[in-house]
Amino acid sequence: MARHKRDDNHVDRAGMLEALGVCRSKITREMATMKAMGPRYGVASGALAAIDALATMLTGQPYYFHDKGTTGRPSEPFKDGPESSG
Repeated sequence: MARHKRDDNHVDRAGMLEALGVCRSKITREMATMKAMGPRYGVASGALAAIDALATMLTGQPYYFHDKGTTGRPSEPFKDGPESSG
């Protein structure tokens, strides 16, 4: 049987990221209805972690699916607060 070489550089990154985003969004919405810290919530949290890890590998951006909100990444200081104006 012939062996086929696989190459991670030829994956459909855009398509994968789109599908991961849809899945991540659905899981996040459903987690809002689950019992906090229950078994389903724990498994859903693990799925989110796996999605985020794959997105990081595909993009090199560890917070690819996270909204920047008002502070940006979790480790960044608040940029638009009163202390930054004037």
